[in-house]
Amino acid sequence: MFDEIRKEFPLLKSKLFERGLVYLDSAATTQKPQAVIDRLVQYYTKENANIHRGPYDLSVDATKLWEQAHQIVADFINAKSYKEIFFVRNTTEGLNFLVNTFGRKLLSDGDIVVISEMEHHSNIVSWMLLQKEIKFRIEYIPVKDDYTLDLDWLNDLVKKEGNKIKIVSVVHISNVLGVKNDVEKIFKIAKKVEAFTILDAAQSVARCKVDVKEIGCDALVFSGHKVYGPTGSGALYCNLKYLEELTPWMGGGEMVSTVTKDGFEYNELPWKFEAGTPDIGGGIVLGSAIEWLESKVSAIGGWDVLINHEQGLIGSFLNEFNGIEWFKHFGPDDISKKYGVIAFNIEGFTFRGCKDISKIESMKEGNGVIEFLNRKRIAFREGYHCAELLHDRFHTGPTIRFSLGIYSTQQDLKYAANSLKEAVLRGLN
Repeated sequence: MFDEIRKEFPLLKSKLFERGLVYLDSAATTQKPQAVIDRLVQYYTKENANIHRGPYDLSVDATKLWEQAHQIVADFINAKSYKEIFFVRNTTEGLNFLVNTFGRKLLSDGDIVVISEMEHHSNIVSWMLLQKEIKFRIEYIPVKDDYTLDLDWLNDLVKKEGNKIKIVSVVHISNVLGVKNDVEKIFKIAKKVEAFTILDAAQSVARCKVDVKEIGCDALVFSGHKVYGPTGSGALYCNLKYLEELTPWMGGGEMVSTVTKDGFEYNELPWKFEAGTPDIGGGIVLGSAIEWLESKVSAIGGWDVLINHEQGLIGSFLNEFNGIEWFKHFGPDDISKKYGVIAFNIEGFTFRGCKDISKIESMKEGNGVIEFLNRKRIAFREGYHCAELLHDRFHTGPTIRFSLGIYSTQQDLKYAANSLKEAVLRGLN
């Protein structure tokens, strides 16, 4: 079944590549199935019009499609209503929205925002920017040696600081370790002091079932381009009870129902938070991409089958390096704890972004390895993967990252493993 799904991705069978592309960069962005590409073409060739404003049929129909896409996202994550969903460009924009709305509303000098040591930079830097204006503290849930978050530390912090803790914002699945955090337990701890809870679901929405009611988060963000949809699309969920009283981050057209010289009135939810003309095609096609993914997950037998498939691929890849000392896996070796990502280092080589000059002087430059893999038509990532704090926590330099999608195969991982071995052996000689 997975082989049949792979055939739906035109770039993966393109004649532009000599042996085809081995695409192992899905954590950065997923490839798009033909159905999603066709849906975007259909919108711009047959349905293109601005939404909400036009009384003519084309605009009315586009507006219906836009609203339906919000409902698709709401159903996908089990939100109570489409009114709890509004569209953003990506996870980063969604997190920055939350920082600049709830952050400004809830925080004052001396308050605390809790994140973790494995966060993506978008859930670190955005808070640091606000911290320049409001002197709150940022506390980091430590990552233990087994790559899990230290929830005893979080419990102790809650007991010590109480309601000074206003916001807890954490990643669901690490884009480096592939670890899925126990966010249900994290948010239960946070709610002991009524903290506002945020989930970065960028890496999880395409890999496992995400249910906001079961997870217990107040807000959630994800990117469309990581769930087989268009770049520049994404969604933000927020519990209705918070949205109704929240001041928008942006003002302009559509987010108001009326404007006078004396003031204005907000539009109804969720349009109150969608100022200006959005990426209409991107939002509509995001809904189509989610429907496509759900149909494929159903066809293969459910999310557990997809998870087992990806973990099997990870296991087979790691088994290729049993007993090979230069291969340094970064993350848990128990594949049942990994979701879609393999990060690793190669002993004796440095990679882009290495900060330890003493190591650089005694190690070989890794550019030759990287270029060899590129010539082999393998798509992957090199560096800190916007998670530099995590690498620093484990005193680990920049890593190579292979990441999987629903189209990834055993042949992909076997080819990548053999190519990596060849690249390193060439570099060592």
